[in-house]
Amino acid sequence: MRIAIPFAILLVLLVMCCGCSTTPPSAPPSAGAPTPALLATPTLTGASAAGTGEVVPIRIKENSYDPYLVKVKTGTTVVWTNEDSIAHSVVYTGAGATKFNSGSLRKGESFSNTFNTPGRYAYTDSQHASMEGTIVVE
Repeated sequence: MRIAIPFAILLVLLVMCCGCSTTPPSAPPSAGAPTPALLATPTLTGASAAGTGEVVPIRIKENSYDPYLVKVKTGTTVVWTNEDSIAHSVVYTGAGATKFNSGSLRKGESFSNTFNTPGRYAYTDSQHASMEGTIVVE
C-alpha cells in the first residue's frame, strides 16, 4: 500500500503534464519588429504606367511604421493609420517636386498619398526622427 500511493500521485502528475488538449498549438509570437512588405520587384527606371488603383496600408504603431519598406507600382495609394496613443506624422524627406506631409495624426487618424512617379520616397515622423520609412515606386 505504501508503494501504491506514491505511484498513484506520480501517475496523476504525469497525466496532468501531458496536456490532454486537442487544440493545435498556436503560431509563435512575432518578435515585434516591423518587417518589410515586398509587394513587387523594384524597377526604378521606365515610363509611368496608368494608375493601378491599389491601396496599400501602413500601420503606425509602437513608434514605427509597419511595414517600413513598401514596393508598389505607379498609381498606388498608400494609407498610413496611426494606431499609437500619441500623435505621429508622415513627412517626405527627399528633394524634388513630390512632397507630402500628413501634419499631426492622432490615434485612429489616417493620411493617404497616391504615387504616380517612379522613384524612392523616404519619409519620417517630424516629432520622432528615429521613425523612418521608404516607399519604392516602379
